[in-house]
Amino acid sequence: MLVVLAAIGWAIVIIGLLLKVLITKKRKINDSVDFDILRHENQKLKQDLDFMSLANSSTDNLVIITDERGFVKYVNRSLSGYLGIKVTNNHLEQSIFEIEGFDKIKDLFLDAVERKSTIRTELFFTNKFNHRFWLQIVFSHVLGTDSHRIIITATNINELKYAEEEISQQREELMVQSEQLESMYAKLDHVNQLTTDSINYAQRIQQAILPEPGEYLKYLQDSFVFFRPRDIVSGDFYWYGEVYEKIVFVESDCTGHGVPGALMATIGNTLLNEIVLSKNILNPANILKELDESIKSLLKQDSHAEDSTEGMDMTVVVYDPENRVVSISLAAQFMYFYHEGEFLELEGSLFGLGSSDLRKVEKEFDLYRYVVSPGDIAYMFSDGYRDQYSEGENEKLMRGRFCEIIEKIADLPLDEQKEMLAEYFDKWRGNTRQFDDVLVWALQF
Repeated sequence: MLVVLAAIGWAIVIIGLLLKVLITKKRKINDSVDFDILRHENQKLKQDLDFMSLANSSTDNLVIITDERGFVKYVNRSLSGYLGIKVTNNHLEQSIFEIEGFDKIKDLFLDAVERKSTIRTELFFTNKFNHRFWLQIVFSHVLGTDSHRIIITATNINELKYAEEEISQQREELMVQSEQLESMYAKLDHVNQLTTDSINYAQRIQQAILPEPGEYLKYLQDSFVFFRPRDIVSGDFYWYGEVYEKIVFVESDCTGHGVPGALMATIGNTLLNEIVLSKNILNPANILKELDESIKSLLKQDSHAEDSTEGMDMTVVVYDPENRVVSISLAAQFMYFYHEGEFLELEGSLFGLGSSDLRKVEKEFDLYRYVVSPGDIAYMFSDGYRDQYSEGENEKLMRGRFCEIIEKIADLPLDEQKEMLAEYFDKWRGNTRQFDDVLVWALQF
């Protein structure tokens, strides 16, 4: 656009020079002048002027040509109506600064004239009809030998400004939303930190109530515990108690994991202390039956309530070191018993402990008894190990593979067994998340 306008300006200067030459020639000519040539030149000049006028009229921009003092020499009609400018034959007999609103660009105009440089600016314009819009103003120059013309183009940039305003408003809204999100994140982070601190404290409490190997190893040849909570705290737990020279080992898988599971584990631990250590109940089947009733009573699980699933699966092993007899009962679990070189799989009752049962079926728990030989191993475990998905979550490890692993490692020292269980589990899981709490407890008599 600036190139076209510059060319138009130069055309005006050239036409002016040609007119000056023609006038000079006219004074010097005599009766022998060829008027046909003059008519031809005048016709050509008129065509050039018509073309220049057509070019300026076809643009959507307001085009004003002034002298160096700001007096208008030419103006097109494109935006003249919007600006409230009356144009007669592309002429405006006034200074550009007399046009309402254009007084704001006087300093820039004079600076452009002085430096003879192209200058751009933006002007918020209000015409006499009180219409408001933004104009982009550009000053360019056409310099002749004895004249200086300034070409001023004014482009309506309302849509651009409205778009910029909308973008600016959206940016402000996004900044407000961002600040709100940052505030929310800060609050969530604070709450998360408080929650994590509380759970970490709960973990220390849970670990403190779990039995230490030194407490029970004096009655065993060896033992290992492979224990991996899915979260910070666990719904799986193991328990040890000693009454009348009989040793009670308990492995339990409570409903849920994380904090809910840990609460159930705490309930189980407390009830075992009461049933075994206070009431001195030492028959594994009776321990399970008593524990079942206690959980139902504590959690108010009665036949009039809706089905309640809170409870636990459990394995109880009672060992009589003097007679080398083990008694075993299981609730909704199974276990492996490596006895005298034979690998046994002991199935438990189908019933778990706790949870309402609207069928009112009497729960019965089977009792196994064995005289153990040196080196016999009891393997107690939750379902977390065998229910773990492989990397990619394509399949679970399942009971069959788990059984093969235990059979394969049963003749090894227990510390090596634990290491191999951990290695296999990690290899199987890969980068897949852990799905449940994992507990495997081995007792070698």
